[in-house]
Amino acid sequence: GMDKTSGISGAGNNNNRMSVFEPFPMRDTVQHFCEKHLDKIKNYMESVSVKIPLPVKCTIEERKGKKHAKLHFACQGRGEHCLYKVKFYTMKTRHPRTWIHLMFLALQSRSSSALSTRDAGVSSLKNCWEIIKCEEKTFSTLVTGAFPPAKDQDSIIHELSAHRFFDVFEYNAPFLQWGCFLCNHPERASTFIQEEEPVIEGQLKEKSGGKWKIFKKWKSRYFTLSGAKLVYKESKPDGVGVIQSLDVGSIRSVKVSKGGRNIPKAFEIFTADKTYILKAKDSSNAQEWVQCLSVAVAHSQARDTNLQRLGYGGSLGRLTAGAGRINHPTGMYSNVTLRTAV
Repeated sequence: GMDKTSGISGAGNNNNRMSVFEPFPMRDTVQHFCEKHLDKIKNYMESVSVKIPLPVKCTIEERKGKKHAKLHFACQGRGEHCLYKVKFYTMKTRHPRTWIHLMFLALQSRSSSALSTRDAGVSSLKNCWEIIKCEEKTFSTLVTGAFPPAKDQDSIIHELSAHRFFDVFEYNAPFLQWGCFLCNHPERASTFIQEEEPVIEGQLKEKSGGKWKIFKKWKSRYFTLSGAKLVYKESKPDGVGVIQSLDVGSIRSVKVSKGGRNIPKAFEIFTADKTYILKAKDSSNAQEWVQCLSVAVAHSQARDTNLQRLGYGGSLGRLTAGAGRINHPTGMYSNVTLRTAV
């Protein structure tokens, strides 16, 4: 009867042995795909990452019952005056499929071995895809399909451009990375920090006057943008100029107006309670103004975020002098789900 008892005592181990027969995922299809196309993915991403920056994470937000994918971009320059030292550049996207696909390929292109859906970064992308449900397509079908073609790449470049992303970020070829304006042009930082020298100045026309659009007239005014203020002179009929000033911190956004015949000479500045419509002498001058304003707004927001972090009251002067010495908070990056910025 010895055999029987050993049989019975062995029954306890049966549970462990059972797992072998469970239908566990045989080589994950995603991993299989990546193994087969490791080099293809690397080459594709090398050409794409020069044109398209990759977000460090994607989150899904729900508003009024609608779900949106929100992208978070980080500056890879991490310089002394970095605009995104303590916060991300965020943007809602209408193209979650292309972005999630590219973010997956980016994760893979930086890994020496094939990733599977068990990888933390991949599984959080999969999660985003399943929550947003913008298409009846499984995550593995999406990421093992054809790479996003030129048409889809153009759509997201257009989206970044409409969001004025390229005013504050650009690809830094020597360093092979996407950096913010001040990391790429540290020599320009002083004009955004000190109030003495203007960042940009010149004659612009402002649309002003009556409540009704038809009665609004374009009036020439001289505008000066310094780090924290946009100042302009209103000339009165008696020749005395009244100086008006707008705090850069109160600007919500800046947009180039779609001009007739597609020559966008006009641009708009939106604050909580007012919209300024301004016209430059030509479209490249308008672009220059919009870029300087975008950088000034990002700089002012970065400074405010620093202020809150450091618990500074009062004097901004003390902060701008010390701004360069604030170390990069590791905390901000340590909880990032998708390290697509390395």
